[in-house]
This record gives sequence, structure tokens and C-alpha cells, in this order.
Amino acid sequence: MLVTIDGPAGSGKSTVAKRLARHLKIPYIDTGAMYRSVALFAKRSSISLEDVDALVNLATPLEFQFVSEENEFRIRVIKTNAEVEEFSSEIRTPEIALAASKIAQWGPLRAVLVRKQQEVGRQSGGVLEGRDAGTVIFPEAQFKFFLTANAEVRAQRRHEEFQRKMGSQAPSFQQVLDEVNLRDRQDRERKASPLSPAPNAAIIDTSGLAEDEVFAILLQQIQGSDLDLKLQS
Repeated sequence: MLVTIDGPAGSGKSTVAKRLARHLKIPYIDTGAMYRSVALFAKRSSISLEDVDALVNLATPLEFQFVSEENEFRIRVIKTNAEVEEFSSEIRTPEIALAASKIAQWGPLRAVLVRKQQEVGRQSGGVLEGRDAGTVIFPEAQFKFFLTANAEVRAQRRHEEFQRKMGSQAPSFQQVLDEVNLRDRQDRERKASPLSPAPNAAIIDTSGLAEDEVFAILLQQIQGSDLDLKLQS
């Protein structure tokens, strides 16, 4: 079973994707975490975010796995030397978010990571969250959603998230809003897989919706399908 949830930063994709994955008892596949991991490795190795060949060489040998435990979701990265690293909060900083958005515009790198995302999804199914999950990675997915919300609402959500995680070190609301607008431009204007809803995706504006309401809308559409699904109540 494949469910894709696309949309801009702060639209509520991560929250509802994780909740759906738990409810449906299938893996949660955070495609953006793969770009964030590559961005973090690039930063560590002083690789320029403009050096496409170096980024491709960095990403090609990596193997990605997604780990779910209770309320925690992590990405596990296996390197060529069999060294394993797991990331959660380390790749959720504003700096890494912008770096990931930057490198995601490079077609050759996207081609590498899309193949890896398809491998994971075909092995186990899952709820895929990203920017092009329903348009490029799995256009054949049974269920496709595109979440959106106005920039101010999305920035406020992310600002509150940063405050919970970083306290007084959190960026200001204006900084977060500027970041959201910049990422939106990068995502929409890139040549490789620009952000846009799949033709047959259900588009949901979450601006005035609570988390429970968004979850209920998606689950209702899935449960109301003709597929023989074994869903947990």
C-alpha cells in the first residue's frame, strides 16, 4: 500500500504522515530526510552545495532505512564502510532545511535519491512524505494528497515547533517566515521536479484545520476507497 503526501514546508505533511503510518501499520518514509542527510554530510565534508558531481558521488553509495519506535521516527544511513548513523533532530535545523532545499534542485542528485526512495517503497509500501512523492516517485500510488496552507500559518507552525525544541535559541517568527518563503521559491522554481500537486491528488488547505481534522479527512478518503484494506480502528 502506497500513500503519498506532498506539499510545501509547514503544511502539516510530517504530522499527518506519521500518524497515518502508525494507524495503517505501514512504514513512514520521509523523503525530505534523505536530502537533509546528504546536506548534513556535505556540510561535514565541506562540499559545496553547488558541486553537483560531488553531491551525487556522496549520495550514490548511501543506503537509507526508516526507523519507527513509539513516537520517534529516525532515518538510518548506512555508508560504504558499513558505518551507520541515525538522525532525528540533527537534520531539523533551519540551516540544514535550507541546504536540503538547495541541493534538491539538482536533477542528477534527485535521480539518485528517487531511485532509492522507490526501492524502499516497493519493498515495504508506506506513507511517503515529500515534494514530488505523488508526481515523480510513485505516480501509481493508490492514494495521493497535496497539503497546503498560507505562508504565515505555515511559518507560525514551524516557529512554534522550533520554540518547543530550541527554547530561547529558536529563530524569530520573521526569520522563519523568510525561510518558508525562500524554500517555497526554491521548490516551485527548480527545474527538476518543481513542487506541484499530482493531477489526481486530493488538495487540502490545512490553514484553518486542526491536526485531528486533517487526519480524519485523509483517513476517510482512504477508508472510503474500494480497496480491501485492513485498517485499525
